[in-house]
Amino acid sequence: MKKAYWVGIVNVKNQDEYKKYADIAGPALIAAGAKILSRGGKIKNLEGTEMNRIVVIEFQSMERAESFYQSDEYRKGLKYINSEVADRFLNISEAVD
Repeated sequence: MKKAYWVGIVNVKNQDEYKKYADIAGPALIAAGAKILSRGGKIKNLEGTEMNRIVVIEFQSMERAESFYQSDEYRKGLKYINSEVADRFLNISEAVD
C-alpha cells in the first residue's frame, strides 16, 4: 500500500481563529496515526501567489487520508475555517513508491 500526503497551501488571514482550528486538527491527526512533516515554519516562495503557511502530512494510504478529512474529529476543527480566516488549497497526493 502506497503512502499518501496531504499538501496544504494556506494564506492565514486571522491567526487567532486559525489557531483554534490548528489546536484541534493537530492532536486529531496524531491520534489518527498521521505524521506531520511540515506545518508552518520558514517558507520560500519560488513561483505563483505567495502564501504564508505550508502543511505536509503523511498518511498510510489515500483512503486513510481521505477518511480522516471526513472524520468527526477533523470536522470539529474545520468549522473554524472560512474565507475570513484563511485561503486554503488542500490536496491528497499518493506517494510514488
